[in-house]
Parts: sequence; C-alpha cells; structure tokens
Amino acid sequence: MRFEDLGRISDRTMWSAQRALGVEMPGDRESYQQGYIERVHRAKGPDQWVYRWWEVPAHGAARIHRSKIIGSVKRFPTAAKAKLAVDNFRAEINAPEEKTAAIMTVGEAWAHFQANELRDPDVDRSPTTIQSYLDYFKARILPKWKDVSLDDVKSVAVEKWLRSLLLAPASKAKIRNHMSALFSHCIRHELYSKLNPIAPVRQSAVRQSDPDILTLDEMRSIINNIKPAAIKMMVAVASASALRRSEVRGLKWTDLDLDKCWFNLQRGYVSKSETKMKTKASRKGMEMLPALAAAMMIWRDHTLYNQDDDWVFASPFTNGKRPYWPDSALKDHVKPAAIAAGITKRVSWHTFRHSLASFLGQQGEGVKTVQELLRHATSRITVDVYQQGSTKAKRLALNRVAGIFAAPEKKL
Repeated sequence: MRFEDLGRISDRTMWSAQRALGVEMPGDRESYQQGYIERVHRAKGPDQWVYRWWEVPAHGAARIHRSKIIGSVKRFPTAAKAKLAVDNFRAEINAPEEKTAAIMTVGEAWAHFQANELRDPDVDRSPTTIQSYLDYFKARILPKWKDVSLDDVKSVAVEKWLRSLLLAPASKAKIRNHMSALFSHCIRHELYSKLNPIAPVRQSAVRQSDPDILTLDEMRSIINNIKPAAIKMMVAVASASALRRSEVRGLKWTDLDLDKCWFNLQRGYVSKSETKMKTKASRKGMEMLPALAAAMMIWRDHTLYNQDDDWVFASPFTNGKRPYWPDSALKDHVKPAAIAAGITKRVSWHTFRHSLASFLGQQGEGVKTVQELLRHATSRITVDVYQQGSTKAKRLALNRVAGIFAAPEKKL
C-alpha cells in the first residue's frame, strides 16, 4: 500500500470512529471542510496530486463532490508536501464569502451540461451536433481537462494545447467552440462567475490546402466508370445540383417534383439518423436541371424502392429502410472510378459541390445566383470558400496587361 493511500484511509477511519463516539469534527460542521488528497495515475506524464472535498450547498441541498489538481509528484514528491500546498486552498473553500461559489471541475461542468442543455429541445441541437459534443469531449477534452477546476482553465494554456494536437484546423476549432459553449453554460447557470476564458483563444478553421476541383469532363468520366446504377445516380445528383451528401441521402421520392424540375428539400441523413437541414437557407426548395429530372424518372422506374415515402437511394442491404452508406460508396465505387478515368485529384462527396460552384463562377454566373443554388446563408462563403478560378481564366485575365512587355514605339 502506498503512503498517500495509508494517510487517506487513516484520516477517514479516524473521522468515522470519532463521529461514532459523538465527537464533533471540523468536517461535520456545515461551515468547514477538511477534504483529502489522492494520488492519481496518468497514462502520460507524472502522477498528479488531487485534492477532493464535499461541498454542502445552502438550503440543505445534497452534498456535491469537488476536486482540484494540486500538482504533479515532480513538484510535490511526497503526500506531506502536497498537503502543505493545499492548506491555503482549504482555507479559501471554507471562507464564509466563498460558500455560495461552487468550485467545479471541467468534468463536473460537462456532466451538468449534458443533464441540462445538450439535448434541450429549446436549444434544438441536431443529432449530429450532439454526437460531435459527445465524441470531442470523450476523446479530446476530458482526457486533458476533466479534473481541472474551471478557475484553472486559462486562455493561453488552452491555445497552446490546441496547437499541440495533430488535428485539422477545423477539428481544433470545433474543440475550441465546444469548450466555449461549456463555459457559457456554466456562466448562465451561475456555476462560474468570471469571463469565458475560451473567448480569447485563437484557433483558425481555415483549410491547410484548397480542395481539388473537377472539370465537367472529369465528373462525366467518373460517372461513366461507376457500375452500380444507384451510386451512379447519387454522383450525378451531387454533380448537377450541389446538394450536400447528407441531403442526397435524405431525399425521398415525395421531395421531388420531376415534372416541374424542383427539389423540395426536407431533411438530411447522417450516419443512421435523419437530421434537419443545416441552415434556414438550406431548407429552401431549389431548381432541378431538366436533364437530371429525366434521369431521375428512369431511375425511379429501375429501383425497387419507388414509392413516395421511399428513400430515393434506398439500400437493398437494409431492405430499403435506410439509404446507401456514402463512405462505402465513395471507397468502393467513386474513387476507383476516378482512378479508372486517370484522375489523380483528391475526390470526396464535397468535391462535386465545390466543382459545380467553381464552374458556374468561371462561366460568369452572378454570385447571388451561385449562392442561392448552393443555399449558402451569405455570399461570403460562396466566394471565399467554394469558388476557385480556373488556370485558363486567370491566364486570360493576365493577358490584358501583356502590353507592359511590348516594345516601346519608336519616335519618328
């Protein structure tokens, strides 16, 4: 048995024995907490000393277990030194003016967030957003910050930690935003009385590289090299409509007016769940290319799942209960079709959306038109993120200043 464990058990045993004899201990009084120190093993790095105590809220509410990291065993080699380090903090938590201020750890705050806000219908988070919170807290945030008190989370430390993560900028930005939402929740519920420490944290979501853009010929070649008719039509819809992959999966036959060439977009489909559309702008109906409408009519006659309430791309592997899995379709059919066509560019479902946006811009279509086809909330996203000029168009534009290098005319 370790020394620090022996000390902890002895303290508890002594308190229990004296309480049984009717002796009043400091920890028995509502106004005082002794607490205890525990050595916590870390998978990476030295063990940590953690101070734990029970907070007794006002008005007779149930006790709340609290904890605070004191430091590592490198800083405090023995339990005795760790106990000395906690003396001042013990005085703080027992001060009368501090009784109403809960000193909560990130882990405890996350538990409160899950119980009171994460699935709150008034907040109206989508299933995919909820899953994003669950995944990022479990895999990234809690392993680092679970036992750290909210007071000890500092902007510079969070920013430095984010920089150390081997993740894409967009993923780091999501972690930052989730942590910020947690602190905002604590502030609203009066669990934390300071400014949100995540607000000043700098973390860009800008891509490290621009996405590859396909030409019309390349998109046509990919479609022609796909064998399953369902996957071929999925790529055709993504290429000719710029629907997001979740929106392509979420299509039902009742959403399509093939005679009037119109999409009535109602839902998305992510993983195994239906979702709402991404934004208010996404929920707007949109025009359909007549040639695409004609191809969809042929597909409806071909598929076994052609009733109004059936998924347009219902998977036979689930007896039509769910649409095709897009990642499998991409891996097994779309990427091999690109290779067969001699295309070396990176291809994903989003590539087709980016490609259509860039092609329309290169053809001189107005920004507002492209924005509404893509159903972006603002034109800034359309211009800054989705549209790319072609090399040919940029060379033609530069040719307008070719006169700089013309030989000067000789004076007569």
